[in-house]
Order: sequence, then C-alpha cells, then structure tokens
Amino acid sequence: MDNILAIETSTDTCSVSIGNSNEIFSYHENIPKQHTEKLLSVINNLLEESNLSFKDLSALAVGIGPGSYTGLRLSCAVAQGIAFSQQLKGVTLPSIELLSLQAHQEISSNVVVAISELHMGKVYICKSIFSEGSMESNYSIIPQEAFKREVFPEETCFVGEGCSSFEITNQLPGAHPNATYLLKFALKKLDQGDLIKPDEILPIYLNDEGSWQKIK
Repeated sequence: MDNILAIETSTDTCSVSIGNSNEIFSYHENIPKQHTEKLLSVINNLLEESNLSFKDLSALAVGIGPGSYTGLRLSCAVAQGIAFSQQLKGVTLPSIELLSLQAHQEISSNVVVAISELHMGKVYICKSIFSEGSMESNYSIIPQEAFKREVFPEETCFVGEGCSSFEITNQLPGAHPNATYLLKFALKKLDQGDLIKPDEILPIYLNDEGSWQKIK
C-alpha cells in the first residue's frame, strides 16, 4: 500500500496528513506563528498514530503557495529533508489550486476561481475547470483594479480570502488549504508516475512573478 505524507503550511493553518487510499490520519489547526516549532512534532505524532515510519512512505506532497514566506520555506525544507534522506520523490500543488480542488469536492462546482489575499496591491488568481475527473487550471497575478467579475462564467464559484477585496461571496468562508485533499491528489499523481525530484520541491512567493510563471 502506497503511503504519502502531505504538508500544507501556506497560511496560519498547519495542515498535515499521512496515509493511503484506505485510511488517512490528519492534523488541521489554526496555529499562527507556531508552524516552525510544531510541524515536526505534528508529523511525528501522525506517524505514531498511523503506526507508520518514514520508511513506509512512497512519496511526499507539499502545498507550495503563494502564502506565508516562513510557512512555505518550512514545509518545502522539511519535505526535501525527508525526501533526500529516504530517497523519495514528491508532488507539489499551488496552495491556491488546492483551495479550488477543495471547493470542487465540497460544493460540487465545476468552475472554481480561487483568489489570494491582497498583497501589495496584487492578487493571485487560479481558475480551475473540472471535467470527467480531470482538473485544468490557469494562473495569473493582477493588480486589484484589474479584476473584473464579468470575465468569468456566471456559474463560477469563488473561494479564497481575496474575495473580500472585490465584494464577492466566498463559497468556502474561513477555509484554508487542507492537506487531506492534497494527499488524495498526490496519490493519483503517484499512480501516474508523475513525481518530481526533492530539489524541485520549491515554494511560490507572493509577488514572485518569476516563480509563478515556472508552474504554468
């Protein structure tokens, strides 16, 4: 049975899951400014709870932002360290796209637009279309004044903290990217053999357009 450790710390919520297609053990708590001191203990507690060890893992999965600079550096560094030590490969997914995936599964919407929190006058936008089990996403970074609701289909579901910047209803109020959904996504990638090397587990930083372009 393939086991995956999934880590998502792009927001104040520390979200970690470990498991496989049959059973998943998770931690998902809002712990502002405590990720650095608690992440490793959270991982160790979940390993103990699941009766697994690092040697039982088949891959790592990481939400790579955009989001908290410290949180993203932490999750990528921890995942790289485990991957290198255990000779594992990884799966990455932009945290903003992970939020779209959550919305699709929780609300059953096939057109989802996730909007990041406004930062220095700009927002990241991820438009995801779901069809027959597949997800196709397009990303952009735009100034606040460039956003236009009318360019998106009427049936679009909007999610993310950035919705409040445009007076749009957030269909997942209070939700943060969840590692459980990341783990399930990673299991599919593992089954397809679509993995990356440890040194390719890299974060996307807010307003780092160069990094954003690389994942398109």
